[in-house]
Amino acid sequence: MAALVSGAILLSGVLCQTAQAQGLLNESGASILADVNGTATGPEALTVSWSVVENAPSDYTYTYTVNNPSGDVLLPGSYAPGTSEIVDSFSLDFNAALPDAVVSGPIGGNSAFNFGAYGLYWVLSPDVVRAGTSSGLLSFQSELPPSPGNASASDDSPPSPWASPNGSPVPVPGTGNFSVPEPATTTLLALTALLLLPFGSTSRKY
Repeated sequence: MAALVSGAILLSGVLCQTAQAQGLLNESGASILADVNGTATGPEALTVSWSVVENAPSDYTYTYTVNNPSGDVLLPGSYAPGTSEIVDSFSLDFNAALPDAVVSGPIGGNSAFNFGAYGLYWVLSPDVVRAGTSSGLLSFQSELPPSPGNASASDDSPPSPWASPNGSPVPVPGTGNFSVPEPATTTLLALTALLLLPFGSTSRKY
């Protein structure tokens, strides 16, 4: 019995180490940037694909791609309503001046800027994101975990600017509201129960 329990504890320790090694954050998803009228559906709303990968403890790579749907056109009030719309800039609204908020980058686009307390800004022109196309990867590194934040994109006319307040948030460095996978406690308990099952069966026979 003692050897069996010791084996179960040893196995649990190994599995815990494996779970911790695999417990680094790796999140991806997509967020909507609503147009200037607050429309968050259809071809006038942009989609931002994103990922947050924890390369090592407290070492995160944030990556974004701006997707301009087919059918995105300039709205009434612009210089040429009904013609194809473009996206020429993308920005993240968070305090990039916080310690460890941005430790490398930003990179991507035609040029990229860290405006400190005003966040990060990517210029996409002259390689603009036309309707039906996507930007290249826009990224930076941080030592802070992801929290929900706001993003925006722009051109010169309606439906620009696009923004997340009427759409959905994007991950930005902060206090960390994303859930990091925990060690598989239920799996460890199940394996321990399986290891003890033969002993339980034997005790019932006697």
